Amino acid sequence: MLTDKQIERMLGKLKRFESTIEPFIFEKVDELECTAYLTTEQHHQIPDASLFTNIEKGWIWGGEGAYCWFTARYTVPADLAGQDLYVRPHIGGYEALLWVNGEPFGTFASKIVFTGHGNHYCDLIKKAPTAGDVMDIAVEYYAGHAYKGCMPLEEEALLDYDFAYNGIDVCTKNLEIQEFYFDLVTLNQLVKILPADSFRRAEAVNALYEMHKVLYYSFADTDPQTFFDAVRQAHPHMKKVLEVKNAEGAPFAAVIGHSHMDTAWLWHIDETIKKCARTYSNQVSLMEQYPEYKFIQSSACHGDMILTHYPQLFERLKALVAEGRYEPNGGVWVECDCNITSGESMVRQFLWGQRFTRKHFNYTSDCFWLPDTFGYSAAIPQIMKSCGVDYFLTTKIGWNDTNPFPYDTFYWQGLDGTKVFTHFNTTHCPPDAETLTKQLKEGYGETIRETTVTDKRICAYGYGDGGGGPQFEMIELAARCKDLNGVPKAEHMLVSDAMKFIESTVVNPNTFTGELYLELHRGTLTNQHTIKR
Repeated sequence: MLTDKQIERMLGKLKRFESTIEPFIFEKVDELECTAYLTTEQHHQIPDASLFTNIEKGWIWGGEGAYCWFTARYTVPADLAGQDLYVRPHIGGYEALLWVNGEPFGTFASKIVFTGHGNHYCDLIKKAPTAGDVMDIAVEYYAGHAYKGCMPLEEEALLDYDFAYNGIDVCTKNLEIQEFYFDLVTLNQLVKILPADSFRRAEAVNALYEMHKVLYYSFADTDPQTFFDAVRQAHPHMKKVLEVKNAEGAPFAAVIGHSHMDTAWLWHIDETIKKCARTYSNQVSLMEQYPEYKFIQSSACHGDMILTHYPQLFERLKALVAEGRYEPNGGVWVECDCNITSGESMVRQFLWGQRFTRKHFNYTSDCFWLPDTFGYSAAIPQIMKSCGVDYFLTTKIGWNDTNPFPYDTFYWQGLDGTKVFTHFNTTHCPPDAETLTKQLKEGYGETIRETTVTDKRICAYGYGDGGGGPQFEMIELAARCKDLNGVPKAEHMLVSDAMKFIESTVVNPNTFTGELYLELHRGTLTNQHTIKR
């Protein structure tokens, strides 16, 4: 029998073991021989081969506002046939677009760090290839640019624009290690969030103790075969706990991938076009790997950017929309200001947005997705309904700095009496056991205002503004919360379906009449008026 102090030390070791085992998910099996082309020009297709030169490891590239293209041709050897192949660059840079055989295929991003590698660090290039398959691979890296802060007196960002090329690895994925790693993360989180005196937590602690007796914590001091044999021996102890199903009345999270994209903020629109290509190609790749995964893209103008500059990618998006997995559901052309915008301009936002999705996707939006704006005119419900849009979703109203808004799931009534069902997407968080529990079960008063109306929430997750959206780690963790005793139920669901589901189950929802006033970013009509116009 372990004492409480011994248990805490054991749990600390098992938490640190996550960092020990995670690097073994991907294994380097080969590397690419690359050529490079450094430029400040905007290319939306792979530049001509005559512009590229041979490079070696240690080659320095960069410069403010510079793009560097790296290309290679790879032939699949016989010993890698049938194994999913990935590439992992060691190049630096802030954001990158992966191309495979002339098509945008994913992103690499280092500006947000999920693990020691950064987010989106190893991308799929081919599922189950055959020996002799030839792939033309290109990666376009961006070196970044200086920008002023968005707040008064905020200092200028300090970035490093010089990077070293240290190769691009070809990798395979160890699915056994991946499953162990995400099971361990989930079980460690379960122990952390459950009440200290609960039987369920005790069950999880007992499982971790059985693992603790088997595992070797130092890979460097252990024979590799012995180390991984111990991991295999320990894994079944976790499964017994993670296979226990949830209670019938558990809170519910409709999770969906998203990447909020500011069309023009701290970068030029030319860079927004590239951010969209990086982000949306990454979602296509994730959907190929995870059939349950769904993603919402809100602004129709971003779809038009892809149609114009990356037509190959646009065709793949169309196919996923037809499958009901990629949701172009925002209602408007661009997520717009709603304070100084006239009624006529607002109507045109819906006109252009709906016209684009109907023409290119055969899709009519039923949601006005507006997470990031500075206020909400009382005319919006009437305009929405007249444009065939039934649901309103936002986030920022939860940022009020003086008077917290009293509701989060309610009917919003406009000037003429028109009502639209409204849900505040304030539970935007990674869909893992710990975070979902804190947001949906313990977050009352912060993310949830009314527990009597509904215990169901939409959870949109993913890195925005060039961060590439959700990464595979998030999808793996969400899968473990689908029906796990002790945490909210999480299910990938389109926003349209989630809003219908929530509206059909609410109990005595309140009605709010008039303007939704945001007590933050109040300068729309004063010191920020010029740029907002």
